[in-house]
Amino acid sequence: MNLENLKLGDIMRVRVLKKGLDIDELKLRRPVVFQGFAGIGNVGLVAVDYMSTKMGARPILQISNLDVPAIALVDDGIFSNWFDSFSIFIHMLRGTERDYLFISSYSQPFTPLGSNIIAHVLLHIMKRLSAETIISLGCFGATHYVRNPKVYVSATNKRMLEEFLALENIVPLRGGRISGLNGTVPLLAPQYGIEGVSLLAEGHSGINFNPRSSKALIDVLNLKYNLNVDTTFLEKHAVRMEEELKKEEAVPPEVMRRIMSSFREEKDREPTETYYT
Repeated sequence: MNLENLKLGDIMRVRVLKKGLDIDELKLRRPVVFQGFAGIGNVGLVAVDYMSTKMGARPILQISNLDVPAIALVDDGIFSNWFDSFSIFIHMLRGTERDYLFISSYSQPFTPLGSNIIAHVLLHIMKRLSAETIISLGCFGATHYVRNPKVYVSATNKRMLEEFLALENIVPLRGGRISGLNGTVPLLAPQYGIEGVSLLAEGHSGINFNPRSSKALIDVLNLKYNLNVDTTFLEKHAVRMEEELKKEEAVPPEVMRRIMSSFREEKDREPTETYYT
């Protein structure tokens, strides 16, 4: 390796998960890409992972993310390889009329530079896979639980925007900012000849699982692409959560404040991790 000409690809690896796979030989048909990452309420991540599992997509690529905390974890004197947990995975499904790709990760780059680099890497790969449209799924954060979440759409061109606005339960995102890969990937997509769309479902920003919100995203995509993804599992969990919320709402506010205060005091007494530098 000529260190004077060290390239990003020399240290940022893309691992092929399907033996013998050559992405340039796949010849995908008008592929649509769905992406979801860890973020507010994990709404988009849950939706993408749920769809790829239910639809039977298969993993094809694993992309390393170098923009991670500069920390080494040690377990019984041995360094732990925790970097795989920051990887980005791409799944593929061949459909009857078009093909589908699913991008997901349980983390996001930690800096704006890292987010932009990863976005370009992903879009470069999507261009080689002949992606037609990339749809980013995320959360429109709320301070309360949303029982009937609306889905906010933004797109890189007016035609795509109008196509989604014609669907049920869709409203335009009038303004604001979309942070992380959920914003940068669809924003930069036209530079690679790909249309970009962002779908944000209303969801409680204070919890890590919003099944009702993830279901709302899938419902929109079911309508748009005739996916027929069964969302019964998410519906059951949403109903269960709402039943628990009803119980909490029945508790007088003063009692609930005392309960939450005791939880915080208990948490403060818990031992914390030790960091070495």
